[in-house]
Order: sequence, then structure tokens, then C-alpha cells
Amino acid sequence: MSFSVGIVGLPNVGKSTLFKALTKQAVDISNYPFCTIDPNVGVVAVPDERLEKIAKIIKPKKNTPTVIEFVDIAGLVKNAHQGEGLGNQFLARIQEVDAICQVVRDFVNEKITHVEGQPDPQRDIEIVNNELMMKNLEKKPMIYVFNVDKETKPIGNNIYLNLKHEAELSELTPKEIKELELEPSCLDQLITACYKLLDLITFYSIKGNQETRAWTLKNGLKVAQAGGVVHSDFEEKFIRAEVINWQKLVETGSWSIAREKGLLRTEGKEYIVQDGDVIEFKI
Repeated sequence: MSFSVGIVGLPNVGKSTLFKALTKQAVDISNYPFCTIDPNVGVVAVPDERLEKIAKIIKPKKNTPTVIEFVDIAGLVKNAHQGEGLGNQFLARIQEVDAICQVVRDFVNEKITHVEGQPDPQRDIEIVNNELMMKNLEKKPMIYVFNVDKETKPIGNNIYLNLKHEAELSELTPKEIKELELEPSCLDQLITACYKLLDLITFYSIKGNQETRAWTLKNGLKVAQAGGVVHSDFEEKFIRAEVINWQKLVETGSWSIAREKGLLRTEGKEYIVQDGDVIEFKI
């Protein structure tokens, strides 16, 4: 089950810069055969400290985070809904994504042209939102990224990022960033905010000592449906599941000790999966 966020905005506002910075953090695509990857679609790992803590006690050979897709959509211009510019292509791609990340330029630089002359965040947002409204697309969840040339910070559903700085950081290793005493990346805040915007939760599976893995699920779904995310057989042949909260598992120290202490709950197919559940499916 994959979810995607479309990066939209006027031309020259930093959409591709954001996309390139994000997809430098992409995970191995081969782990996700369900994804059809185009040149402008990137699979990005969702930051997750809980998975790291689970892996420390399980010590698996492989530790796989869950992911979210980001789609770099062509810039639009005024009257895109009438076919101006790449309007039809732009709006068709937006229909395919689950949420929208609108990039808004909020700095002045005479060397970087602006399609409307000078940046005006409020006006530029209105142009984009009007085009979405004309195609009945404004009902999709949306987050705003303001591309600034100063400090970065999140405010509600608005995130302020210095995308030039983020792009430069994406070319460096963590060690180089530390040695150069640079401000750390804030992209994790955006990835996490998009995940929450889509009302998604994360559950975990453990495959012996081979792999611990995080999975994405829409909030409110039942455990048999979660099984279908892992493997179609787990939903079709579902009998029951053993479930424990990730924190209890970490505190206990191992799956076997958790079972001995009676901390594993047996749940039927009507159980609603909770964020942070570690689940073993029985078929």
C-alpha cells in the first residue's frame, strides 16, 4: 500500500530543488516491487526512531523503514485549467496523488526570474489554489512549504525551509555536515508532516532474526487488512494475530520474553490496528 504526495507550485519556486533534496534520502527501490517509478517519482523513507529501537533488541540482518512517494509535478501557470502551459498534464498528475505539497517562493533574488514578476506568497498561493478549484482538486489534503532564505521552522501545516541549504546538505554525508558545523536538515519534519496529513499510522512486523520492517496503514483499518499490506495471503487466510505495543516490546527485551510474561495479545480480525503495534499474523 503506497501513498503519494505531489509537489506543486508555480515555475521557479523550488519544486525540483525540494524533490532532489528529498530523494537523496530514498531507500533501495528494489525493496518495494509495488512501486512503478518514473523519473519524477521518488520513494522516500519515513523517519522512525521506533523502528531503530525495535531493531536494537531484535538485531535483524535487515531493517526496512516504511516509505512515502513524492511526485515532482510540472510547474503550472495561470489558466492551467484551460490548458495553458503544461496545464492538462499538470492537473492530470495531481488527480493521481493522495495529498499536495505546495511550494511557495518567499524570497527575492533578481537572478531567479518569477513568472509573475516578483514573488508574492499570498498571490501565488491564490493562483495555484484557483487552478485546483477550477478542476475540483482543492479537496485533497495540502501542506505548504515556504521556500525562504533564512532560518527554517514548521508552523502548523506550513513549513518554512531554505531549499537551497537543504539541497546542499543532501550532497553531504552526516559526518561532513558535523565537521562543517552546518545546520542539520529539516526535511524529516516535512516527511513526517506529510505522513500525518494523510492520516497514516505505522505498524511493524518481525521475521525471525532476518528482518524488522515498518508498514504504512490508513488510520482506522482492521488487523486483517493490515495483514494484506504485508502479503495477500495474510488477509485472505487470516485466523488471528499476536500484537504488542512497540514500547512494551522494547522494555521487555525480546518477543519470546514478552510471550512468557503474557504481554502478547491475541486479536481477531475485527481488531483496529493502533499506531506502533508490532504484529505477528497467524494463518
